[in-house]
Amino acid sequence: MQRQSEDTVLVREVGKALVMTHDYSRAIKYYETQILQDARLLDLRTDLAELYKKLKAFDEARRVLNDALKYLKGQGDSLDVKIRNVKYLMLYAECQLEEDMMLPDWKFKENTVARQALIEARALQSSIIEICREQNAEKLDEERELAAEISYRLGKYDEERIGDDSSAIEAYMDCLKKK
Repeated sequence: MQRQSEDTVLVREVGKALVMTHDYSRAIKYYETQILQDARLLDLRTDLAELYKKLKAFDEARRVLNDALKYLKGQGDSLDVKIRNVKYLMLYAECQLEEDMMLPDWKFKENTVARQALIEARALQSSIIEICREQNAEKLDEERELAAEISYRLGKYDEERIGDDSSAIEAYMDCLKKK
C-alpha cells in the first residue's frame, strides 16, 4: 500500500510539473494516459478537470468529472467517497457557471444543472458533517467551512441567476449557521 501511495504522488507530481512549465498539451496527454491505465487515480482526475477548466475547455472538464462521479458510484458510501463526490460536484458547478459567464447576458440566466450540482453537494456535505460529528471530530471545522461555502454559492446563484431573494437569503442564513 505504501508503494502505491508513493507511486501516485510521483505520477501526480509529473503532471503538475508539466502544467507548471505550461506544457498543457503534454500534461493533458499524460493525465489522460495515466487515468486510462488506473481509474483509481482520482487526484489526477481532479488535476485534469482543473486544467481543462483553466484552459476554458469546459466540455472536457465536465467529461472528466462525469467519469469520476460514475466511478465513485461503485465505490461505496464511505466518508472519503462522499468528500470526493462533493469536490467533484462543486467543480462541476464551477465549470457550468464559468462557461455561462463568458456570455454577455449571463445574469438572470438559469443553469439548472449547476444548481442541481450545488444542491447535491450541500446534501452530501450535511451527511459528511454528521459523520464527522460521530467519528472524526478533528475534521468537523473544515467540513463545516465547506458547507458554508456551498450554501454561499447556492445563495449567490439564487440571487444572480434566478432573482429569488428569499431563497438567496435562506441560503446565506444557512451559510452563517455553518460557520
